[in-house]
Amino acid sequence: MRIPAPVLPGAFAFPAGVVAGVGATALLVASGATGQPVLSLLAMVAVVDTVAMMSTVRATAATAVVCWALHAGFVLGHHGELAFTARAGTDAIALVLCAVTALAFAAALRLARTPLHERAPGPGTPVVPAQRRPGPRAHSHA
Repeated sequence: MRIPAPVLPGAFAFPAGVVAGVGATALLVASGATGQPVLSLLAMVAVVDTVAMMSTVRATAATAVVCWALHAGFVLGHHGELAFTARAGTDAIALVLCAVTALAFAAALRLARTPLHERAPGPGTPVVPAQRRPGPRAHSHA
């Protein structure tokens, strides 16, 4: 069964996700919230899930990697230096799981919004042939 195309192409959604991630990180660092890494993780999850709901798997994966790097580099680490700690690993797993869940949910929503007659049938599904259209001579009673 074919799932309809996402709303935004990946070439637009990935840069938008990066800008949103950088903006969220800058806002959190400027407000002094680096002592609360959960806030940063929640912001990154929101960015990644938004991209997942509206775009492709590739754009979501790339956005998740960039958001994790921003989180690990500016919130858990300092001045962009990545912190490879247990916390960073746990946060990476959380970002990946949230992205996969949002992608599955978005695919289910797109599939549910597609009318049944537009869905491609499976290989074992019987297909009713289309009716023949009458030609120009079908109605002449000469």
